[in-house]
Amino acid sequence: MRWLSRIGSADLLTLANGFLGTLAITYILDGEHIIASLLILLAVIMDGLDGIVARRYGSPHEFGQFLDSISDAVSFCLAPGLIIYNNFYDKTLGTAWQSFPNALATVATLFFVVFGLLRLARFAGKDFRMKSFLGLPTPASAMLVIVLCLLWGNPELNPFSLSYEPYFIIGVIIALAFLMVSDVRYPKIRGKLAIVAGLNLILGIIPMLVYRIVPDYEAPVVELLIIFLLLLIVYILGGPVYEDYFRKLRKNINEIKLK
Repeated sequence: MRWLSRIGSADLLTLANGFLGTLAITYILDGEHIIASLLILLAVIMDGLDGIVARRYGSPHEFGQFLDSISDAVSFCLAPGLIIYNNFYDKTLGTAWQSFPNALATVATLFFVVFGLLRLARFAGKDFRMKSFLGLPTPASAMLVIVLCLLWGNPELNPFSLSYEPYFIIGVIIALAFLMVSDVRYPKIRGKLAIVAGLNLILGIIPMLVYRIVPDYEAPVVELLIIFLLLLIVYILGGPVYEDYFRKLRKNINEIKLK
């Protein structure tokens, strides 16, 4: 077990990510989606911090990207997949072989988890060296699933639910699954983008945290979640445009330098 001594500070943050994701799964199984969502959002923070620490202090081994992908698989694939299943699979309708809505819920869950795993496998294999993400990152997908389910999922599980919209949300989730394995480029969250992303996470975490600690406090939870959702949509739709623009800009600058 001497190899355990090679685990660095970045690895501890990566393991914290996996720990939070596993803990979130236990709460999902208990029907506590608010706490589970909070834990997944905290896992996103750990996932961001481990990259910062790894770049700052380096790593004493070469398996960091694989450990990162394994933790991400738990926190950003399996845990959100269970949230999807819990929200849209209705046992009273029968099995997925007997009920079309349940079949859709099962397909959405499988697509999200399996395509997310494929996305992480590609990243661990070679994409971690690239200057941009290839395909939508799993943390962004997980956050969007969380906020969509909180706002339009099963009202019995989500006290903030505005209405129950299974078909629309399942359609979005399947689209997210395909986007994760696409060749669409997304900017990596660094520098000023990291600050914006951090503030966005706070918008998602604080109102739910306040709701759990002080249930009678009239915090603008829904309003803040909608802002959180809009900023996620900006990244998902605008990220490729931003990345394409700056890639072309860098290419033009390099061509000018060569001349």
